[in-house]
Amino acid sequence: MKYLSTPKPKGYGLVAGFDVNSDRINVAVLNGDRNMVAVKTFWYSETVSHGFPREKAKRVRLNALTKALMWCRRIGVDYVVFEDLTRIKYKRFTSNPYANRKIAKFPKKQILAHGVIKALKLGFIIVLVNPKGTTNSVTHEQIMREKGLDRHMASAYIIAYRGLKIIKNHRK
Repeated sequence: MKYLSTPKPKGYGLVAGFDVNSDRINVAVLNGDRNMVAVKTFWYSETVSHGFPREKAKRVRLNALTKALMWCRRIGVDYVVFEDLTRIKYKRFTSNPYANRKIAKFPKKQILAHGVIKALKLGFIIVLVNPKGTTNSVTHEQIMREKGLDRHMASAYIIAYRGLKIIKNHRK
């Protein structure tokens, strides 16, 4: 990291929460007062299509994650918060064949490892949070209604908020 990382300019104390899915990455950026500063979605929906080459899909996904991290660097983010995807033990298959394919083609460990390494190279401080309750919970529904966010952006907001709480507890 000493030789590969690029020097990062002093940021604004912003926290970016990443909700990584099989076809998109949602990023929500919060300041220290829990206010949303910016939100953005990086799509790569073609990677879950039938017949899409596996190696090309890998490049497209990792490239989208790199673009998301570079965007965070440009707007002055200091902390990057990811869901700890290694805590998810199994895949829940549904009766929907389209959803089954999307779930089966989602390389969670590969994306998390690439995101952490790339974020360290770019000079971010990494925080991993428990993914439980970030998609289906009462809090999730409230944030969707109050902030006017879609399901995935609300998850990114919750992830960033949990990271912000960990950062503030760590400083004390």
